[in-house]
Amino acid sequence: INVRMSGSVPIVDLVGEVDAYTSARFRETILELIENGSANLVINMEDVEYIDSSGLGALVGGLKRASERSGHIVIVCNNPQIRKVFEITGLEKVFNLYRTEDEAVDGVRAGAA
Repeated sequence: INVRMSGSVPIVDLVGEVDAYTSARFRETILELIENGSANLVINMEDVEYIDSSGLGALVGGLKRASERSGHIVIVCNNPQIRKVFEITGLEKVFNLYRTEDEAVDGVRAGAA
């Protein structure tokens, strides 16, 4: 988990597996960013190989907290297997999924419309 900025938008880079072993730290990272005033986040999952229900739960929890502060969480994901997880769970209707980081940053700046 690495956090960097694109202008005023935090980008959370995830690598490898987002599962029961890593999701607690991921959740803490998201909530800390939101609590510190960054309610609009980009989650970059380009290098994620696997995500389970605990990882999805961390995303949903973060989205709930961001929404309470009129923010948005968008996701960069071009891995077909990871996109399939979002489709199967119905979360592709909840999160805006982008193929590139630039599109995601533009999307979150535009209010993730």
